[in-house]
Amino acid sequence: MSSPFVFHIGDLRSGRAEPRDISSEVSVDWHLELSKVLPEPVLRFSLELSPIGGGIAVLGEIEATVAHTCNRCLDEWQENVVRNVAQLITTDGDEEDDYRLVGEEFDFENMVRDELMLDLPLVPLCTEDCKGLVAEAGSDLNTDLSEDEVNESSPFSVLKDLLDTGD
Repeated sequence: MSSPFVFHIGDLRSGRAEPRDISSEVSVDWHLELSKVLPEPVLRFSLELSPIGGGIAVLGEIEATVAHTCNRCLDEWQENVVRNVAQLITTDGDEEDDYRLVGEEFDFENMVRDELMLDLPLVPLCTEDCKGLVAEAGSDLNTDLSEDEVNESSPFSVLKDLLDTGD
């Protein structure tokens, strides 16, 4: 069975070829430590391929739903991610980092994965001012704590009895 990422594009090597659109929908299992591309709804990509000197220009868009876990408070949320793509598939280059067309078919999986995953945060936060969790109790610091709870969460709370209040 052929991959939904593989397309026959060898004919675009000719400078006389007309630009062509390709698109696909596919369920993937890609993830970072705290972010994961969800299999449903499926990842979608729509790309325009245009022949240019030395290669094929790739312009388009990738859309996926990603689940994140906050690095501080461990809350989870989902977001729809839309990533614009502007890449080049070389036909005559020899750089290791290039996407290269060898033969008549090209597998877009690496390009789509690179573009999407490199756009995700390495340290996702639910909000920039997320306070995280209390280490001992595991409770969320983003919720209001009573004064007693705040005092007990302090590592210095055991020293409060040693203070001379001057009574």
